[in-house]
Amino acid sequence: MKTAEEQSRERQRIWHSLPEGEVYLAPTEPDDYFKGIKYDISPRQFGLRVRKHDMYCELGGPRHRYSSFFFIDVVNDPVVIEDGRVEVIGPELKEIEGQSLPFGFWVRYYGEHLTEDYLDLLTRWTYFALEEGEGWMLLNTRDTIWLRLHTKDAHKHDFKHLGQAMINLCKIQFPLVERADVKILVATEALGGAKYTKKLIDTVCVPYWESADEKTRRFSDEDVDCFYGCTICQTFAPSHVCVVAPDRPPYCGIITWIGAKVMCDLDPYGYIFEMPLGECVDPWGGEYTGVNEKIFEKSNRSYKRVVMYSSITYPQTNCGCFEAAIFYIPEVDGLGLVDRRYSGDTPLGMTFSRLAGLISGGLQNHGYCGISFRTPRSKKFVRADGGWHRIVWIPQEYKQMLADAIPEEMYNKIATEDDCVDPEELKAFLRRVDHPVVQLWKNGEVPEPMTIPPANTDWEPEAEEIARERGKKLVDP
Repeated sequence: MKTAEEQSRERQRIWHSLPEGEVYLAPTEPDDYFKGIKYDISPRQFGLRVRKHDMYCELGGPRHRYSSFFFIDVVNDPVVIEDGRVEVIGPELKEIEGQSLPFGFWVRYYGEHLTEDYLDLLTRWTYFALEEGEGWMLLNTRDTIWLRLHTKDAHKHDFKHLGQAMINLCKIQFPLVERADVKILVATEALGGAKYTKKLIDTVCVPYWESADEKTRRFSDEDVDCFYGCTICQTFAPSHVCVVAPDRPPYCGIITWIGAKVMCDLDPYGYIFEMPLGECVDPWGGEYTGVNEKIFEKSNRSYKRVVMYSSITYPQTNCGCFEAAIFYIPEVDGLGLVDRRYSGDTPLGMTFSRLAGLISGGLQNHGYCGISFRTPRSKKFVRADGGWHRIVWIPQEYKQMLADAIPEEMYNKIATEDDCVDPEELKAFLRRVDHPVVQLWKNGEVPEPMTIPPANTDWEPEAEEIARERGKKLVDP
């Protein structure tokens, strides 16, 4: 892997190699930061959903197999940034009515005391120009980003002022930012389309993201005395509380434990808050009295328990921003994974979108849990359920992405859509490859599905103990 300095030089080279676009110099004086911006930016807009029939245009998303990106770059040399420079490469908004195109936002920040530890905070504040921007729908993050603009608000918008809003909103909220610029790439076929943006993702974004993620993996839950909670999604999932821990990144993938710590230190009364651990009542499953108390308080007293390393017994609630999901397959007593990129059916007989619609909204859905793309790389990934020995099905593309995280002995024992989707065929596949989950079946032949309680209700103690014992049988702690 290249060093951080080598990666920085490579990003700088690629930045200058992008096609030339229309340049706009945004105001750099604080009194003029939002001069010329016609649309409202406020929390009232957060969580807006724009349906297809209301859409002026679409950027990124599933139509282009999530080949677009929102990339935040912390640079350490002020000379390379022309403060306030916004460059629009490709057509302006007024030229793409009714179209769906891949895109890339590349935003660069410099500050004398700015480091990559602030990356999550910078990302969140930059996103607010869209998440809280009048008429915009923003879903997901990094290279699964998906934008839509509502027809009724389109006349207030253009890309050059969007770039201005992104960098100046971050400046005014975070004074450590001294200089910023942005390139907005709207990837028409003439510019190379999705193939071009995918190439930039692979050469520019992924190496940077992987180096940032590696920092967070140096910590484990046992190394810290405090987790963090996040309630930003309560605008559309009123009882949802996300627990942010070193081994449990939030569903949206935007922040990490390090990022949450930085954000809480800077704004201790914001939507990120400390979660004292209290007593650990279940080290294997990851249940803490302090975390449970804080969740009960912050969820409008809606639920009382969360088992950090389980998707079956008392998992975290689901908001709607999750990048992927875990789901229980009763016909084989195993777990499947599915990500936003996959558009086909799962062994449940439904797509990711349908599944996400059923389990989102802030409920605690036993057996169904949203996750970040990064979650399966955790050492404690669904440990209480049996870990990777309980995973029986993953879409082929996602499985390849997780190849370095899946235990070698398990890789060929986990089915994909190329092997089967039908539950009966999945059952035959698992027998054929001698998947560990077969140990849980009666005589190794007949699966015995668990009776999963309805959302936001409690497990019967005996049934919960059976569920725990099945997980332990697969991976004995």
